[in-house]
Order: sequence, then C-alpha cells, then structure tokens
Amino acid sequence: MEFDAAVAQLATLVETLEREGDDRALLLLGLMDDIHRPALELIVEGQPDHPVALALLSMYGLAPIDERIEAEEALDEIRPYIEGHGGELELVDVQDGVISVRMSGACNGCAASAMTLRRGIEGKLRERLDWFKEVVALEPEGGAAEPHEAPASLPLLHIEPLSQQGATNGATTTELLQIEKLRRPVFVEVGTFDDLAEGTLKAVDVDGRSVLIHKLDGEPYAFVNVCPNAGARLPLDGAKLSGSVIVCPWHNCAYDARSGKRVDDEPGPALAVLPIAVIDGTLQVAANVA
Repeated sequence: MEFDAAVAQLATLVETLEREGDDRALLLLGLMDDIHRPALELIVEGQPDHPVALALLSMYGLAPIDERIEAEEALDEIRPYIEGHGGELELVDVQDGVISVRMSGACNGCAASAMTLRRGIEGKLRERLDWFKEVVALEPEGGAAEPHEAPASLPLLHIEPLSQQGATNGATTTELLQIEKLRRPVFVEVGTFDDLAEGTLKAVDVDGRSVLIHKLDGEPYAFVNVCPNAGARLPLDGAKLSGSVIVCPWHNCAYDARSGKRVDDEPGPALAVLPIAVIDGTLQVAANVA
C-alpha cells in the first residue's frame, strides 16, 4: 500500500474507533505514538545513534547490526552449559567474523575445554550468526598457568566455601587459599557416556567422594552429592529430576540441573558444581576442585 493511501486509511480507522469508543484500540494507537514520536524527534535532531532511536530503527530492521550484541546474545544461550560444568565464559572481542572468548573457572586448563569450544560454543555461534567465521580462545589474564600450578581463576571456586567454613585444623583462611591454589582438575573415569541414562540421577564414587551425575538434553552434569540447605549436608541420592530441576528429597528445595543454582525463590547456597567431560566415550569427573 502506498504511503498516502495508508495515511488516509489510518485516519479513517482512528475516526471509527473514536466514534465506537474502542478503548483498547485507542490505547494501542497511543502507545505506538509514545514509541515513535521521541525516536523520530531524535532522528530529526541528528541523533540516530541514540538508544531510543536505535530501538525504533531495529523494530523495522533499519538499525546497523551490532555484532558484539549479537555475539553476546548467542553466547548467553551456551553460558548455562559452561556454568553447569564449573566454568565461566567471557566475550573479549569481535572482529571481522572472528569472536575471541576467555574461559575461566574449571574450564581453564581443563582437558575438555577444546571439545567444549568445538561442540558447544562454535556450534551455537554458527547456528545463530551468519557472519561468524571462527572462535578463538584467549589465555586467562596474567598468562597461562604453568603445568604444576592451578589456573589463576580456579581459587575463585573455593573462596565462598572457605569463608563459610572458616579455618580448620589451626590453618588460617589465607593458608587454606594457598593450598587451594595448588589444585588442578584431576579427572577420574566414572563410566561411559552411553550408559548414563537421560533424565536419571546417579551417585558415583570419585576418589572416595560421592558425586551426583546426570544427563540433560544429551549433555552430562556433575555436582557434589550433598544438599547444602541449612548446613544439613545430606546426600541427594533420592532426589527427583523434574525436567531441568533437581528436587531435594529432604527439604524439597529445588536446584537448576545445569548450574546448581536455587530456583525455588528461597535463599540458600547452590549445589557445588564439578567439571565433567566426555573423553573417548567415557565420563570423567574432577572432584578435587570443590
């Protein structure tokens, strides 16, 4: 429809709505004016890059593509998976189709990081971004860790538990943190990937420590087999996996089955996430980092 004809038809429609007293339709027209007017004023004033103007232009596909924002939105879809394996993912740079990221937490130095990049991050970016060419994993800030050292970001996984537990056996918190810095993820085989049934919680022993593992949407996850609610530290062997939520059999508290975070709107600590990897068809868990 040509512009003049569309304007004339809109004017007729507005008159009809006013005559019939359709409040909902009139409200809709008022909201459209509230959205368009300030954005158009900014564009006329020579401020097309103002967020309000860009928002309107984006509604019509007229705003320039912000590749960094598109990359962040794509990575947001894979972040729960990364966090569910004890890691963190940071977008560092976007340049000519090359997306640079930094993986920290348990992912830094982990034997499964390359596989995670290939299967998860790169796959999601190719799915979402038609301009994507390559993903590059940067070293953690401060340089790569030496073979005998833990990754620089790894102690962050232990600061909260240490502050809650306090010093033990006469050691100060600082001394305990120094001990934690010596730890690197040590992966132990706990079975095969194919033998782990989808949607089923399973308790396994990893170097004398009970670990709860499960498979959700084809991806494995692992947690310390303890419910942290109220400091009771009871095992979750009898927990129920309802969709993407783990429900504790003792307290009925609910946790995200990927990240371990509370999802029942009640305050409380999260489940302790452990790194888990699929290597040559076997499931391998590092229980020494939490």
